Amino acid sequence: MNWAPGALAAGPHQPPQELAKAWLVRLIERTPLADVDEIEVDLLLKEGAPFIDDILRGLQSPTTDVGLALPADARERARGFGRLRRGDRAPSEVPRDLAALQSLLIESLRRDIPERDRGDFARSVENLAAIFGSIQSELTEGLVRERAGAPRRDELTGLPGRAELHEWLQVLLAEHRRYGHPFSLALVDIDGLGRINDAHGRQAGDGMLAAVAAVICSRIRAVDRPFRLGDDEFCLLAPHEEAAQARVMAERLARTVEDSQAEEGPRIAVTIGISSCPAHGTEPDRLMEMAEEATYAAKAAGRPVAVAGTNGKVSAPGLQ
Repeated sequence: MNWAPGALAAGPHQPPQELAKAWLVRLIERTPLADVDEIEVDLLLKEGAPFIDDILRGLQSPTTDVGLALPADARERARGFGRLRRGDRAPSEVPRDLAALQSLLIESLRRDIPERDRGDFARSVENLAAIFGSIQSELTEGLVRERAGAPRRDELTGLPGRAELHEWLQVLLAEHRRYGHPFSLALVDIDGLGRINDAHGRQAGDGMLAAVAAVICSRIRAVDRPFRLGDDEFCLLAPHEEAAQARVMAERLARTVEDSQAEEGPRIAVTIGISSCPAHGTEPDRLMEMAEEATYAAKAAGRPVAVAGTNGKVSAPGLQ
C-alpha cells in the first residue's frame, strides 16, 4: 500500500488525553464489575495518551511500509501494553482492549473528516488498521515472552521453545474462542540424526539441525511460528489454517529437506504429524497428543506426513 505524501487527512482533533480518558471509560463500561480490578488503570492513565499520540503521528506521517509506520520507540511502548490486563485471561482481553481503542479512533476520524472527503476517511481507516496490525504483533510478542518468563532462545537454531509454544497456543485458542478462527499444529520429527551423531560426531548433527531449522523458517508464512522442542523435534503453529492446508505446507517442507541433501554422505528425513483446532481438539495437550499420534502413524506407513483424524483415526496416504 503506497500513498503520496499528504494524501491522508490529519488524525482526530480530539486531544490524546481526552481519547485516553474515553478509552478507559469504554474498557470499564464493558468489563464485569468483579473484573474491573484486572484493568491496569495506572498504566492507562500514565501511558495511554502518549500511546495514542504515537498512533496519531503514524496516521499523519504514513510511510511506504505501513507495517512499520510507528517508530521504534512507539513499537516498544506497544509491547508495554501487554500489561494492560492482569491474570490468565490477558491474552484474550488485551486484543479486545486494543479493538476498543481502534473503534474509538475510527469514530473520532469520522467526526473530524468532512463528509465530502470520504476518500480521505477510507484511506485513514485503512492506514489505522495497518498501524494496529503492527501494534498487535508487537504487543502479542511481548506478552507471550513475558508470560513465558522471557526464556532464552535456542542457541543453535535461534528458535523459541516449549514455554513460548504454550503461550502462543493460549493466544490462538483465545482467538478461536472469540472469532472461530482455526489453526494447525505440526510436529516435525527428524529421522537419522542419532546415526549422524554416532558416525560423524555431535558437530555434524548440530549442523544438520541448524540446516533443518533454516529450511523450516524459509518455507513457512510470516505468520507461522516455529519452535524447537527437543534434540530432534520441532513444532509449527499455522494460524488460520485447517489441517488440509497445513498438510500442503508439511509435504512441501518434507520434499525440500529431502531434495536439499547430497546423494552421498549422511542423510536425514523428516516425519510430520498434523492436528488442528477445532477439528482435533480445543486444548493444548489434546492437540499435541493428536499430532504426536499422527507422527507415529506416518512412520508406520512409511510416509513423511500424516494428519490426525476423528475417532482416533489418522489420515496418511497408504495408511488404512
